[in-house]
Amino acid sequence: MSLLSILVFSLIFGLMAGASVDKSHILPVALISAIILYISRDKIAAREPPALSHVDARQNTDTASGYYAWPELGQFAFAVDGESFKGAINQLLQENAIAPGELKTHILTAHLTPDNDNPYDSNAVRVDINSRTVGYLNREQALSFRRRLDEMGLSNQITTCYAVIAGISEANEKNDVKLDIEPFE
Repeated sequence: MSLLSILVFSLIFGLMAGASVDKSHILPVALISAIILYISRDKIAAREPPALSHVDARQNTDTASGYYAWPELGQFAFAVDGESFKGAINQLLQENAIAPGELKTHILTAHLTPDNDNPYDSNAVRVDINSRTVGYLNREQALSFRRRLDEMGLSNQITTCYAVIAGISEANEKNDVKLDIEPFE
């Protein structure tokens, strides 16, 4: 933060305080504001920049966290078996303001985590959205997914992709979680 900007901000603070109270308060308030801003200038300069757009924020976060983000296809053709995780899916629907019976979709970021410690299948792949498990890939999909990770040199790495959660409608009596990822062979 430059000295000129500190002086401008402190003058604005002084004028605002002086206009509301008394003209004699303009100079003391401006001086105190300038001192506080000058002392805090390193903290202000080190502050993080404002939030990025949805896509840029995802790429920035995932890269910073070391996660590989699968390419966007915009198809959302891959459905996750989330039958056992209806509670978590319903919470996500509520958090994203989807009313019961309303067919509305939200695009969120899903984390695909190889679950080596799963007691039922050591090749399991867990799907998490907003730190909630919403389902698992079935056995064949999990094996194909892990092969794809191995081919890319990402063995046992958490990866991300976009996901869509659609609320229930009369035609569709369950909540769907679909991933924007190339189908597994």
